[in-house]
Amino acid sequence: MIKSITSVNVKNRRVIVRVGFDVPLVLNIHSENLEVIDDTRIQDALATIKYLIDNRAKVILISHLGRPKGWEEKKSMWPVAQKLSELLNIKAVKVSDRLPDYKVPHLNFLEADITKKDYSDFSNLINPGDILFLENNRFYPEEEANDENFIKTLAKCGDLYVNEAFSVSHRKESSVYGLPLEFSSYAGISLQKEITSLKKILKNPNQPLVIIMGGAKIEDKIETINFLGKSAAYFLFGGGLANTFLKAKGYEIGKSLCGDINIAKEILRNFKEKIILPVDLVVAQSLEAKPRLAKPDKILSNESIYDIGPETIRKYAEYIKKAKTLVWNGPFGIIEEPRYAFGSKSIAHLFAAQSKGQAFGLSGGGETIEAIDMAKVGQFIDHISMGGGAMLEFLSGKKLPGIKALERN
Repeated sequence: MIKSITSVNVKNRRVIVRVGFDVPLVLNIHSENLEVIDDTRIQDALATIKYLIDNRAKVILISHLGRPKGWEEKKSMWPVAQKLSELLNIKAVKVSDRLPDYKVPHLNFLEADITKKDYSDFSNLINPGDILFLENNRFYPEEEANDENFIKTLAKCGDLYVNEAFSVSHRKESSVYGLPLEFSSYAGISLQKEITSLKKILKNPNQPLVIIMGGAKIEDKIETINFLGKSAAYFLFGGGLANTFLKAKGYEIGKSLCGDINIAKEILRNFKEKIILPVDLVVAQSLEAKPRLAKPDKILSNESIYDIGPETIRKYAEYIKKAKTLVWNGPFGIIEEPRYAFGSKSIAHLFAAQSKGQAFGLSGGGETIEAIDMAKVGQFIDHISMGGGAMLEFLSGKKLPGIKALERN
């Protein structure tokens, strides 16, 4: 059984919180500093962080950012720490050799290498209600190796552990899997909501259950499709997945993105009656060329599929409007190009309308969230998962390492 951090007394205790602050940064041309351009994942962890601050815990934050090769300045967590301090309305300061003596609540950003020197005293010396934010955990190769010595180094900084990083809970890494086994460990407020919402899909979902899937690689989603195929009424496919199914059925898809057609043929054999594919598509010879609408059997060899067409949107709307449970992962077009984002935004509107109405709606994945943000309908969806890969693994019936560690503890 996983316990929530809200179930334990945290006053004056050092609480390590693994957060999922892998957020996009952009260079501000005026200040020449990197800044956070999407703080969704930071916002998602605020409830837990504020709870700990309000209850006078000493908060130690661990996260990664990107896939750095060693200590890369452009992958520093400092811009993320600054954004968090802004959201919490507290001061952020860099520390390396000693802690500053501030009487007001603040965030201490430890920019030093914790494997070169023992900095665990800093976690003891910060005031209750203050934060010690460690540098990018993937600056250390020991993180992804789930290294025993590195785990013990991290463990020196805390008395309790909280997982508030569902987005990386499918990874068997030091701060996700090894660290929570060192002492009493708990789920963060948002992680608890993630698990509750995802279990609604796996355990007797209200029928009909309709799965909406787009994105690029069918290889990444076969296990989820096979597992959910037992309970799903229908799958509505778009994007690279739909292209792969169309090719598997013998259609010409030109230069379109395509995955493993043998996997698609296997899925078609197993769930033929449940699979719904586009009936019209937006195609063009290149992203810059003039697009046209085409039926699946009218695509030319020099064209690529960039979006679903209006007839497909109408057809998919019929299934979505009848659903009692909805899951959406993956966009249906090249959403970074406005003229090829129409299909995904339309699906977002339909999904949100039904989610707000009679269905339970769960969506997740970076580009899916981007499409939802474009359509400005996020507030109408029951649950938006912060983890695309983690969500797919959970929905394939697997036990995620990060969740398993909390259960074992």
